[in-house]
Amino acid sequence: MRAALLDLLGPGGRLSQALPGYEHRPEQLAMAGAVLDALDDARPLLVEAGTGTGKTLAYLVPAALSGKKVVISTGTRTLQEQILARDVPLLRERLGLEIEVVALKGISNYLCRRRFAELGDTADPDLVRIAAWSRTTQTGDKSELASVPEDAPAWRVVTTTPDARLGPRCPYWERCFVTQARRAAARAEIIVVNHHLFFADLALRHAFAGAQVLPAYDAVIFDEAHQVEDVATEHFGVAVSTHRLATLSRDALKELSALAAPTDERRAAERLLANLDARADELFAALRRRLGELDGARAASVYEARPGAAAAESRLASPSDLFASPRQESWFRLDAALEELARHAERRAAAAPDGGEEHEAICRRAEAIRADLAQLAEPPGHRHVHWAELRGRQVHLHASPIEVGPLLRERVAEAIGSVVFTSATLTTAGSFEFTRARLGLEPDTSTELLVDSPFDFARQAMLYLPQDLPLPSEPDFADAALARIRELLAITAGRAFVLFTSHRALAHAAAALRGSDAPYRVLVQGERPRGALLDDFRTGGAVLLATGAFWEGVDVPGDSLSLVILEKLPFGVPDEPLTAARSARLLERGEDPFRDYQLPRAALALKQGFGRLIRRRDDRGIVAILDRRILARGYGATFLASLPPATRTSALEQVRRWW
Repeated sequence: MRAALLDLLGPGGRLSQALPGYEHRPEQLAMAGAVLDALDDARPLLVEAGTGTGKTLAYLVPAALSGKKVVISTGTRTLQEQILARDVPLLRERLGLEIEVVALKGISNYLCRRRFAELGDTADPDLVRIAAWSRTTQTGDKSELASVPEDAPAWRVVTTTPDARLGPRCPYWERCFVTQARRAAARAEIIVVNHHLFFADLALRHAFAGAQVLPAYDAVIFDEAHQVEDVATEHFGVAVSTHRLATLSRDALKELSALAAPTDERRAAERLLANLDARADELFAALRRRLGELDGARAASVYEARPGAAAAESRLASPSDLFASPRQESWFRLDAALEELARHAERRAAAAPDGGEEHEAICRRAEAIRADLAQLAEPPGHRHVHWAELRGRQVHLHASPIEVGPLLRERVAEAIGSVVFTSATLTTAGSFEFTRARLGLEPDTSTELLVDSPFDFARQAMLYLPQDLPLPSEPDFADAALARIRELLAITAGRAFVLFTSHRALAHAAAALRGSDAPYRVLVQGERPRGALLDDFRTGGAVLLATGAFWEGVDVPGDSLSLVILEKLPFGVPDEPLTAARSARLLERGEDPFRDYQLPRAALALKQGFGRLIRRRDDRGIVAILDRRILARGYGATFLASLPPATRTSALEQVRRWW
């Protein structure tokens, strides 16, 4: 296989012959060889591949040559779609690799034929567009329909969820887009998924013997692997929310009430669901009041719960806080209402002439929420942290594992063996130690490879580190930083990302910049879908203000992006529940939470932010970090040692001359 790899990616190989102007990249070949060895030896591999390495082909080609069924898991759907649209055709048409590659997405990404058939006539413009598209689509993947935004309310009407999917007894089972996608995945040699689907499948396999979403596979390659710990934490935990209960009630009303033939049965179902809604409202209203009573020392600051999500407020919330009397009685009443719903659905399923799959699904969902609430009410023990999140009027309760590394070691590294973790940001100051520990990998049972970027950062990028600004803790920092942002934007005539660590700073800057007569458009995260903002930004001459959603996974090569301003070092909120719990665990072991956890996480995030600027060999631009701590504090050396070797200056006039 080594000879085949050289024939494809080596000097004078098929890739060089297939692409005009292609330059051989030794870094790509080195990574490809390491991936091939990892797949062959069933030994986990950590590989950091700098921007421009050609990382995707460096794992796709070995996966195609390995003879194994390989799952490729990405952090974003953007990368997932890029692999299918750009890289796989290159493998087949230019390199001659006849290999079957399919993408598999979560259920909610596909049109549900049953729900669409139940819709009937509609005048909603988005639903009219979906109806026309449904007559021609071969995949049912909603990303095909660009005229309807992916977050449009219409999609919720015509898609379903894993809980609500009926299975083989659905009348549309054979024509179901999800069924077809899964059958294609079973036949394929390479399956491309995202991290959320991969870990949802892993959690399902662990919870229910024989249950699975993905077909059996031999190996997995995680691209954008710096996200793996956070996604695994979400799927290895438990969560119950007002939204989850409201969705169950809505679906149950449709299945148990609307389809009930006898009038008394219909009325009984409606009374049952009205009681469920009342009991859910009672419990969550009481929980919301209790969360408001918790003292400020135990409440985390407002933060971005997920990339691209609205701001949320989280609090450590132990069961003794949330489920003590009288809230315990409210929980008991909700549990009784859920049990009553489950039994009613079970009886209806038994009496249904068609097998009652819809009613069985309602029963399963009600029982699952009962079980999760019971787990949330139990003392957390040593393995989990309990916390609550407020997103507007929504309440989300969580029990999350404090340490995901042991679970990943058991369920991924040891269970699969042939596992590759790759990203442009896995090392801090040149070391894999932090990432390896977070992923549960042992140094003597895994392999590491650091592949530098082929870009000439000293020529292509200027790193501006001002020393004359106040520290972020000082009251005049925000205004001084904003003044410096204006000066920097004047140098490049906009064409910039300005990235913040808080929504408050973002809002302050947006109001100030829009109130000026600057010759550039100001785009703000959250005002439009992410894709629409990026499309607008790429037309040129704009400034995009954003938080966590744009620190990573955004690719804007060329002159449209010439400046990236990072307002502060991206330290996590120290009293955010998971951060606080993990810091406490490190303290118990005699370790330093700041040095061993918060600092390396921030260094990886900063590295991601820097990485937005230089995406190809002819890119050129400025990265400005306005947080003086990077020079004034000893830990700043870790940040600087983690960044690419750009030309550095603290003089704004030198930035102007360089530009």
